[in-house]
Amino acid sequence: MGAPAGRLSTFIEVPFRDGDTSLRPDGLIQVVFGHRTWTALVEVKTGRHDLIPGQIESYLDVARKRKFDALLTISNQVVAVPGVHPVQLPKVKAQATKLHHLSWSQIRTEALMEQANRSVSDPDQAWILAEFIRYLEHPRSGAIDFDDMGSSWVHVRDRAHAGTLHPQDKAATEVADKFGGLISFVALQLSRELGTGVRPMVPQAQLRDPAKYLQQAVSDFAGTGQLRGAVRVPGAVAPMKITADLRAGLIHCAVTVPAPREGRSTTRVNWLIRQLKTAPGQLCIQTSAAWQRGQGQARTLNEVRSDPRSLIDDPGPWILRRFRAHRGGQVLHRSRPAH
Repeated sequence: MGAPAGRLSTFIEVPFRDGDTSLRPDGLIQVVFGHRTWTALVEVKTGRHDLIPGQIESYLDVARKRKFDALLTISNQVVAVPGVHPVQLPKVKAQATKLHHLSWSQIRTEALMEQANRSVSDPDQAWILAEFIRYLEHPRSGAIDFDDMGSSWVHVRDRAHAGTLHPQDKAATEVADKFGGLISFVALQLSRELGTGVRPMVPQAQLRDPAKYLQQAVSDFAGTGQLRGAVRVPGAVAPMKITADLRAGLIHCAVTVPAPREGRSTTRVNWLIRQLKTAPGQLCIQTSAAWQRGQGQARTLNEVRSDPRSLIDDPGPWILRRFRAHRGGQVLHRSRPAH
């Protein structure tokens, strides 16, 4: 959060007065490096309790008046865009003191990755880390993973299925934003399972103006009934694109792979088959060729293994450029999302 490396001190429930108001943030962190002191206030929520805008504004005023460096909030709210705070605040107040947010899911993921990679060599600290993880995983800790698409989910899902969703529907905006949080949580879950930092793919347009990007996503959602996101796994050939099709009640996960630049089309298909030796036979493979208009051939991997030429439209002028591998599952009938 921009703090220097130095001697760290932490405090809980530090009292402050702001005029006639008594304030007591959950914590305060100080880092001392030489003659410099870096200070951050901390506000924590657990369970189903979300951060309160008025409370955050009050703590920002305290931090600004005392020239503190940052305000850190921790809650179970998972944001769609890294670095964007879940609470909407006036820009002037947000710029006065740096505002940071961590979800309990992020904290738990980082702890599990440290443990999986054995990054903590000191045996006492490793034991403390294990106990911390055990605490976070207890149902009474208040640290909850993303498990609900919000109160508007069923309403929006049914309207999207019927094709009656309107882009000005506030509930559609809430669900689209929640879906972004779900994609972020999918990345966190994959990070835990793989022991490496999986990240949500965030377009530059979304980073520049999250509100405008969300509005465009809602408009697309209303028109198509689809919500879209993507995650990148380190070392993977390409990002994994995730599409929730609420009209069909399906979620599709797809990866687009560049084909080899040399060799005949059949040679390129055989190359792909070799890369997918252990992949499930029901995986759908779709081709994309140079100078081609529209969709290319699509076959299951079992069909392609039996007859590689079945994936080729025309052995003549067509040159395969890309393969798209995707698979879908019917999981959107639930009131809560399946991960």
